[in-house]
Amino acid sequence: MSKDKNVESKNEHEHAANPELLEVHQTRQQIKRRVINELTPTGAVYDEEMSKASMSSTAIAIFPTVHEIYQGFATTRRKAMPALPQSCIFDIPEQYTLTIDKKRFLLFDEARVRRERLLIFSSDIQLDLLFKSSIVYMDGTYSKAPNHFFQLFTMHSVNFDIC
Repeated sequence: MSKDKNVESKNEHEHAANPELLEVHQTRQQIKRRVINELTPTGAVYDEEMSKASMSSTAIAIFPTVHEIYQGFATTRRKAMPALPQSCIFDIPEQYTLTIDKKRFLLFDEARVRRERLLIFSSDIQLDLLFKSSIVYMDGTYSKAPNHFFQLFTMHSVNFDIC
């Protein structure tokens, strides 16, 4: 642009406004905020926000399905998560030690000997169900254990004929 040219600015849009796209954008942003700030599964956040949103039928029709936007939100959540620890010696952020209701979830955290650590996670409700059940299944796996841990051990109780 040369100095002797005038630049004109018009505050008029060259296209018609599309309120449906704005509705879609606002709902997507709300889902994104929750995915970043909560540990609620992405699919559940999507379902909750879609049921709360008061979008027009056109906006609902053009809104992506959970399958279409899941990967993008999963990537967004991964970027917001703390980096994986480089050893078994690390502090567990408080949000991972509590349930969604802010009740204890990390029951036990002990460094036994050098490079050995035992973590036990459960809510009090899960413990009550476990202790009241007459059938308990247990499984230990080595291949799915996180780095720096030897084994992932799970316990599942049968309650109301459901495991």
